[in-house]
Amino acid sequence: MRNYAVIAEFNPFHSGHKKLIDSVREYADNVICVMSGQFVQSAMPSICDKGIRAESAVLSGADAVIELPALYATASAKSFAEGALKIISKVKGVTHLAFGASSDKDCILRLAEIKIKCADRFNSIYKSYLKQGKSHNYATRSALSELYREKYGEREPDRAFDDPNSILGIEYVCAVNNLAANIEPYIITRRGAHLSNEYYSNEFTSATNIRKFIISRDGAAETYMPFNYEKVVNFAENHAPNIDTFKKMALFSIKSKQVEELSVLRDCSDGMEYAIKEIAKKCDYDGIIGSDKLKVYGAKRLNRFFLDAVCGIKKEYLDYPFVTRLLSCKTNFDFSILPDFVKITNKDIKLAAENNSDIKSVLGIDERVTDLFNTICSVSGDYYNYSLVKV
Repeated sequence: MRNYAVIAEFNPFHSGHKKLIDSVREYADNVICVMSGQFVQSAMPSICDKGIRAESAVLSGADAVIELPALYATASAKSFAEGALKIISKVKGVTHLAFGASSDKDCILRLAEIKIKCADRFNSIYKSYLKQGKSHNYATRSALSELYREKYGEREPDRAFDDPNSILGIEYVCAVNNLAANIEPYIITRRGAHLSNEYYSNEFTSATNIRKFIISRDGAAETYMPFNYEKVVNFAENHAPNIDTFKKMALFSIKSKQVEELSVLRDCSDGMEYAIKEIAKKCDYDGIIGSDKLKVYGAKRLNRFFLDAVCGIKKEYLDYPFVTRLLSCKTNFDFSILPDFVKITNKDIKLAAENNSDIKSVLGIDERVTDLFNTICSVSGDYYNYSLVKV
C-alpha cells in the first residue's frame, strides 16, 4: 500500500490545494489529509465550518480528512507539525508527506537538516538572540541563516522565511525525522502566492486573498474555489465570526486570571504573563498585540496566548494522548487503515475520554474551542453536533 498524507487548513479549500492533491493522486492508493478544525494556526477562527472544508478536499480527490486536535491546530509551527505527524505516523501504509512551499526543495531540506543535526549550536545561537531582546522569529531566522552560510557558503533564499508554508515545511521535515523516519517528504513548489498576499493570477492566489474576497463579497473568490463556493459564502454571510466579540472575551480572560493561572498556559514562558497582565490594565486586545513592550513575542504568539486563556490550553497537554475524529471520506474508504485514536462516531469519542483522564483533558480543548467558534459565529450545537461527511 502506498498512501500519501497532506497537512492543511483548507481555509478555504482552493485551486492550490487541488493542485497539491492532483499531483500525488496518480501515485497514491489513498490521499489522507490532516486538517485544522474550527480555529487555525493563527489562533483565529476559520472562514467557515470544518465540515464544509473537509468535504471540499474529498470532492477534490482526497480519500479522507482527519481533524487535527485544536491543541496542535492552533499551536506554533513546531507543535502543529508534530501533532499532525503523531496522526500520520500511525495511519497504515503512509509512505510520503506531501506539502507545498515557495522555497526551493533543497533549501527546505538543508534548513531542516541543520535544525536536526546541529540542534545544540542552533539552540545556543537562538538563545543568544533572545537575550538581546530579539523576537522568536528573528532569533530562529538568524540562527538558521548563520548555520546555513557556515555549512553551505551561501545565503539561503529569503522565501524560506517569508513564506509561512516554507516555515511549516521545515518543521514537517523535522517532525518526520523525529516521529516517522519511514515517511519521505514530497515537496511541491507553490506558484504565485509567495509574491505577496495580494498576488493572484488566473489559476492561483493565496488563501488570505481569497478570504478577503469572500469577506468583501467579491465574486472573484469563485475563480479559485473549485468546490463548495456557495456553501462557504453562505456561511460567511450568515455566520461570519464576530472577531470583536472574541477579542473582548479574550481580554476578559486575561484580566480575570491570576498570573499563576496564566503561567501554565501553552504559549507562556519567560515571564510574559506578568508583562501581558500589566499591559492589559490599560490596553485592549489590539493594544496588547501592538505593544512595543511585547514585540519580542510576535503577534501570532500573543494571539495564541489569548486563545489559551479563553479555552484553558495548558502546555502540559502537549504530552498527553488524544483522540480525534474522521471528518469526511469517500463512501468506499477503508476505515481499517486508521489508527484506533481516530474515531468515526461521537459515541466512540466520548467512550475514549471516559476511560482516560488525559484524553479527556485534551478533548476538553476541542469542546471549548468549538463552543467558542459557535458562540462568535452564532451557530447552535457543540463539538458533538457533527456527523461523518461521506462523498
